Amino acid sequence: MSYRMLEHMTDALVEVEADTLEEAFALAARALVDVMVDVNRVEESLEITLQADGHDLESLLYNWLEQVMIALVSDHIAMSRFDLSIEKSNDSYILKAKAYGESLDLEKHNYKVEIKGVTYHMMSVEKVDGRCRLRFLLDL
Repeated sequence: MSYRMLEHMTDALVEVEADTLEEAFALAARALVDVMVDVNRVEESLEITLQADGHDLESLLYNWLEQVMIALVSDHIAMSRFDLSIEKSNDSYILKAKAYGESLDLEKHNYKVEIKGVTYHMMSVEKVDGRCRLRFLLDL
């Protein structure tokens, strides 16, 4: 399980690889937080519930990352760990998650950069050699 920042001129292009779809989505959320603040400085003293849905895996990823970003930017909660499940129901996907973190402190968490939004541009969810690979672009 890993994530890395790929080369991009102006934004944050993130690639995640994991054994399962759930692990990949959890790592994607962690990577989003890590773009804005130092995720390693976040203590797990708070638990929140998040949920997202989508008509396909790309829209699920987009909506999931939006929920994480709202919790981070609007609700001021820095998160470092995500336990989640993804279920397919009829023609859609539902993601339910517990996120662990604490109140955002820009000094403690070493604020890096503002994320304007998640985009569909360059987004992909695919299986590669039996592993799940996600790519997404964050507009900075």
